[in-house]
Amino acid sequence: MPRLRLIGVLLLVALLIACGGGNSSPTVRTLQSQQVAPATPSVAHGNPKQFKATGTYSDGTTQDLTSTATWTSSQTSVATISANGLVNTKATGTSTIMATSGSVSGSTTLTVTAAALVSIAVTPPAPSVAAGNTQQFTATGAFTDGSRQDISASVSWTATASIASITSSGLAKGLAVGAATITAASGSISGSASLMVTKAVLSSIAITPEASSVPLGLLEQFTATGTFSDGSTEDLTSSVTWASSHPTIASIAKGGLAAARNLGEAQISAASGTIDASTTMTVNTASLNSITLGDTVTIAKNTSHTFVAIGNFNDGSTRNITSNVSWSSSDKSVATIPLHYPVATGMLAGTAQISAALNSIQGSANLTVTNATIVSISVIPTNQKAAPGTEVFYQATGLFDDGSSQVLNLNSVWTSSVPNVASIMPLGVVQALNSGASKISAKFGGRLGSTFLSVSSAKLETIAISPSSALIIPGSMQGFSAAGTYSDTSVQNITNVATWNSSETGVATVNGIGQAVGLAAGSTTIAATLNSVSGSAALVVESSPLESITISPSETDVPEGFNLPLTAIGKFLDGNTQNLTNTVTWTCSPSSVAIISNVPGSRGSVTGITPGSAMITAVFAGVVDTSTVNTTAATLTSITISPNSADIPLGAGRAFTATAHFSDSSSLNLNTQVEWSSSNIGVAVIGPTGQANSVAKGSTTITATLNGVSGTAILTIH
Repeated sequence: MPRLRLIGVLLLVALLIACGGGNSSPTVRTLQSQQVAPATPSVAHGNPKQFKATGTYSDGTTQDLTSTATWTSSQTSVATISANGLVNTKATGTSTIMATSGSVSGSTTLTVTAAALVSIAVTPPAPSVAAGNTQQFTATGAFTDGSRQDISASVSWTATASIASITSSGLAKGLAVGAATITAASGSISGSASLMVTKAVLSSIAITPEASSVPLGLLEQFTATGTFSDGSTEDLTSSVTWASSHPTIASIAKGGLAAARNLGEAQISAASGTIDASTTMTVNTASLNSITLGDTVTIAKNTSHTFVAIGNFNDGSTRNITSNVSWSSSDKSVATIPLHYPVATGMLAGTAQISAALNSIQGSANLTVTNATIVSISVIPTNQKAAPGTEVFYQATGLFDDGSSQVLNLNSVWTSSVPNVASIMPLGVVQALNSGASKISAKFGGRLGSTFLSVSSAKLETIAISPSSALIIPGSMQGFSAAGTYSDTSVQNITNVATWNSSETGVATVNGIGQAVGLAAGSTTIAATLNSVSGSAALVVESSPLESITISPSETDVPEGFNLPLTAIGKFLDGNTQNLTNTVTWTCSPSSVAIISNVPGSRGSVTGITPGSAMITAVFAGVVDTSTVNTTAATLTSITISPNSADIPLGAGRAFTATAHFSDSSSLNLNTQVEWSSSNIGVAVIGPTGQANSVAKGSTTITATLNGVSGTAILTIH
């Protein structure tokens, strides 16, 4: 054993010598510092944050101490931290995050900001709305702290432009049928929903005329105009369901034709689904005194003339009763006329008496049919240019071998050589469809008249509405017209092809040809739209009461058998004035001296019947004015045309004025009463109001004739 112990000692000594001797001491590695990352971080409330602790040692090495360090947060109300360095935020603010290993610590400052937006949900997700109606959308934001908030007012809203529009508050409006994407965005975060826009729905119905007063035994035609959710209007007369509250007083048939059966008052209503409207029809005691058809008419064989029957009642009122009377011809071999249609057709040369009868009262006029033979037909306007989608109105005028001329729109067969360029409709109305050229022709009696219509490829750029602003009162009407300017700089009347709407249908409605009717005090925008291009005008319905009506002239003379237009100007308490000629109800008493028209297009036109004095009355909204008309026995002595000579370039037109001079030295403008003619319709033709249009170079005599008296002027085309 001593020997073994000695051997062990010797081995230990040898080992110490091999390791450098007994004079060296071992090296000790110590932690010098600790760093916390990330440095000065910021995190949105609700989001977690992972921290890392890295230790640096005395020998220059580093080591991840995240899982062994002791973590602390100085403000646990702002943020707490787990044993492995994961921070959970509690509120906005700052806190010192510290990691400690032994006696060595490291720290950083954490800033907790407000919760951040994570996503946006748009609701409702897939609604449906009719064109013109609105849908409110809501944007709800989801945030990092788990909260949800209505952020509709702070996001940016967008919609598929051609299908829908949307306001800054998320109120969408359907514009056209289709699917629109509604998007709400805030920075890079967005959400969307789908809006299905369906066909516009009926929102209201307006019945005209309003508060109608009809003499016993007569008929009244009512019209129903529907206003839709997109502001458009449509004639619904034939599709609504008509009803009368008292059918024994006033019955009404499908199509809106009412019959005055007994004295009293009935409510006339029109309904379509759940939408309805009503107006009052009063059957009065006014009796028919006479029926006026006008003067003798001369036409050529196989041509036609449309008559108008004006009823004159014992209360001094006049009324268009064309649809109420029964028509007849005294000699059907000379002229025929349907029982309930006012168009007479000449059959053989001679004279027939055309009569209109109602309730044993009869009026008549002579219709003379000649053997005149058609020589030529001219169609105006000539070489017209039009843009796609517009309409052109043509007039066919026939020249006969007796020197007479006649408008033949009703009797002609109209054709278009290229129907896909220009589509022909009844009575010479042509619709331009596609770019190209088409020959527009009118054929009658073996003769053909034609002109060319060029349809451009021009695109509609702007629409101007005239007047640009107007003032009316409830119950009155204002007509608007629309002019389109195209890319080729042409300007065309698009009144009848544009879509009209009123922004406030409770204030005023507007029909398909731009006629607006005031309903209640307020302001509205009248717009015309075609091919996605719109123009607008301002319409104010006056709230101030009507103070007075002034008829002009206050006293006038009119020769027996002639007519003169009167005007009625309304003045309101706020000082505004308005032309009410087409709004007031006109009466004349006694009607044996003069009659005055309430027929649209000629309202306020007084006609002398027999010598004497009569009182003219204009009434509206309970306000009345009167004037005096004196029917004289003055006879027509001469007619002068102004200008007496004119020189215009080919393609241009010229308006002429016919002034009648009478035996008492008085004079009247007779433009719409004379018969206009051109001696050479191959050079120029002239319409019924004195508007001449050139056809070819040369000269022609323009003549205005009435009761055997004529006036002439020379028109030269260069």
